[in-house]
Amino acid sequence: MSMNIKHVGKTHTGKKCVVVFREVPDEPHNCLIVDTDALPDWMHDDIMNAVESPGAQQSNDFYEYAERTVLTDGTNMLQALHSTGRLQKVSTDQITLTPNNEVAVGLTEINNIVRENTGDKPVVAPSTEQVGMAGKPTPVMESTSTTSNNEGITDTDLAKQFLAQAKGYETEAKSLKAQAYELAPGLKPGPKKPVAKKESEAVSE
Repeated sequence: MSMNIKHVGKTHTGKKCVVVFREVPDEPHNCLIVDTDALPDWMHDDIMNAVESPGAQQSNDFYEYAERTVLTDGTNMLQALHSTGRLQKVSTDQITLTPNNEVAVGLTEINNIVRENTGDKPVVAPSTEQVGMAGKPTPVMESTSTTSNNEGITDTDLAKQFLAQAKGYETEAKSLKAQAYELAPGLKPGPKKPVAKKESEAVSE
């Protein structure tokens, strides 16, 4: 039986790719991919080993693992993909996920299912400290795997993703706090001095 591998797929022309971001902020019909056929051999091996790792397979988006992983040359994986212009913006309709040799499902369909079932917003990204943004990315190498309308990810695109992540973390933090206080109301911060005062008065009487 074939083992299912997340984050891998192919373009509409059949070229293999890794989906780094399932969706771009404010552009729900676009995603960010890496054309693995266009990578140098050493980087291709690094990326695929990372994709197949337990950490990446447990992540909803590959960038979550890539932003805390280094390549063989010691550079941050996500930073390197961005700075060398290897992240390509492509329509989700052009990408088919292929978890194994027998299954193929459109990325657009997957994104819709995620939103409908969990309300999860596919777009989140690492902090600005984790991805270098000192310079503009180099132009994306032209490849037959994508159309001429495809673009490389820009600093502005990444900045939008940083803001989306921050907003997502704020919402998640509030939700977790609410659940925690519901389980243990006594942990909820608030004025409790009046209660303590009454107890002390009762003791003095």
